[in-house]
Amino acid sequence: MSHSLVNRDALDELTAVIGTEKLVRILDRFVVSLTTAFEGVDRANDDYGREAHTLVSMSGMLGCAELSQACRGLEESAKTGVDLTGTLVDLRTLRDRTIAALRALQAETRRSV
Repeated sequence: MSHSLVNRDALDELTAVIGTEKLVRILDRFVVSLTTAFEGVDRANDDYGREAHTLVSMSGMLGCAELSQACRGLEESAKTGVDLTGTLVDLRTLRDRTIAALRALQAETRRSV
């Protein structure tokens, strides 16, 4: 399991500011929101764009830079009206890998509390 999708230093800095307990709650909510992100068919590009926009800053703040960057790319692509099929496939794969990395970190964090 690769934690490279999640910057542990960024999470440690955030933990120092808000505390472990609050970070665990935020990570729990973030993982739940990610599990259904970018799902569905017959959605407008604008829907995907809005969803991506909401995840850009949250994923960045939680040390998921690659996911944040991919969401920003989807947001920009959605504005141009291009076919998002390939982008969505890639983003869903990255989302799933990021969720797995976050869950591994959550398990580590809970063991150390």
